[in-house]
Amino acid sequence: ITYATAPRFGRPVQSGGWISPFDATRFGSHCPQIAVSYPLVPGGNVYGEAHESCLSLNIWTPVGPGPWPVLVWIHGGSFVTGAASQAAYDGAALAAHGAVVVSVNYRLGPLGFMALAAFGGNDRGFVANAGLHDVGVAFDWIRSHIADFGGDAKRVTAFGESAGGGVIFHLLGSKTRARRFDRAIAQSGSAGRTFDPSTAGSIAERFLAHAECSIDEIATVPIDRVIAATAAVMHDKAVVDAAGMMPFHPALDDELVTVAPAAAASAGLWSGCDLVLGATRDEMQLFVEPGPMDHDRLVARVARYAGVQPNEAEAMVGAYRDHLRSNGLVDDALHVWGAIFSDKEMTLPIRDLLDRAAVHHHNTYGYLFTWSAPDRSDGRPLGAAHGIDIPFTFSTLHTDEWADFVGATDGRSDTANELCDTMHRAWTQFAAHGDPGWPAWSSTRLMQELGETTGVLNDPLGVRASLWDTAR
Repeated sequence: ITYATAPRFGRPVQSGGWISPFDATRFGSHCPQIAVSYPLVPGGNVYGEAHESCLSLNIWTPVGPGPWPVLVWIHGGSFVTGAASQAAYDGAALAAHGAVVVSVNYRLGPLGFMALAAFGGNDRGFVANAGLHDVGVAFDWIRSHIADFGGDAKRVTAFGESAGGGVIFHLLGSKTRARRFDRAIAQSGSAGRTFDPSTAGSIAERFLAHAECSIDEIATVPIDRVIAATAAVMHDKAVVDAAGMMPFHPALDDELVTVAPAAAASAGLWSGCDLVLGATRDEMQLFVEPGPMDHDRLVARVARYAGVQPNEAEAMVGAYRDHLRSNGLVDDALHVWGAIFSDKEMTLPIRDLLDRAAVHHHNTYGYLFTWSAPDRSDGRPLGAAHGIDIPFTFSTLHTDEWADFVGATDGRSDTANELCDTMHRAWTQFAAHGDPGWPAWSSTRLMQELGETTGVLNDPLGVRASLWDTAR
């Protein structure tokens, strides 16, 4: 269903409906985006029609009159790829556990996450963080209309993974959040980066250069040129050096994102919203390049990455290796690097956000996803890597060869299905009552393990945080 319309780079306006019959039996168009030549996880390719008129949402409803709690899925994809229509995001199984499930398309890449204010964009009707505005208007539509589909407009939960979690983090601190959603589940959310206006402006400048157009032409250049310029920006060394590998990302503005997520959580701007925040144990293993890595090379890389002296890096590597070995995990150089990379980029920032948020709101919960996937055929280590929780969230292991990818076949298939059911119960229970079924985060930092075994863990990320002290 179309929930909004928007001009290129412009502010979305909630759809006013239609008069003639509307075919709602097919997914809507997805946002035009760069092609994924080598997907890191199954289902990475987005199929179907790409069109700038992509602001649609999809609804699955349980059997029965309701009113049911509402779970609103915001897909990931580094803010540049993805769509709500991907097979892994089918909401039928999750809805059967007792919630109306909604998935949302929003603008991506420069169409959704490019700031043009420094070039006079505001005077031309452009808006920063257009993709965030899209999702916000989707929640407005849901509040207004979800009762027609058996949903309870007073129990709306945002949930999303990776960039989708990042969308949630940036909306949590906005002045409009309270009227848009009541609860939130962020799975491996992108939390550690919010561009300042200067960085966002420099990225926009490089985009205009690669697109070979002026600010007056940018709204009308062919979409193929926009996509080509997107790819060029992502490989632009100056951009990568200044902003990293994700140049299209939420940025501070004067309206929606006035403070970065961590600061917003500390200031109590997330209070009043029940939260579940979590990560996979081996997040960044997905992005570790396969190939030989000896001990000396590992130590040198860690010294550069952590900003420590070689002897301090040596101590950190040794501590991580001992930790992995003591937990029955592989402790070779690639796995040690993946663990250090994962902790700095994802797991420890999530722990920090839980600390900050729980000070202001009791209903804050943490989890650690620990299901281990087998190593890839190219030798890339995986374990509980970024993204492998997705088919468990939706019970879609049967799609896009996910079962083989995560190792949910043969002797592990029954356990995998049990984990799907566990997550469904937790997510729908949280959407209904604000409690996923395990202890809230507090000074004890208890987290729920979700994996081949489940149960409450006593600050499992605290051990990982202490390993960084070995380099100090």
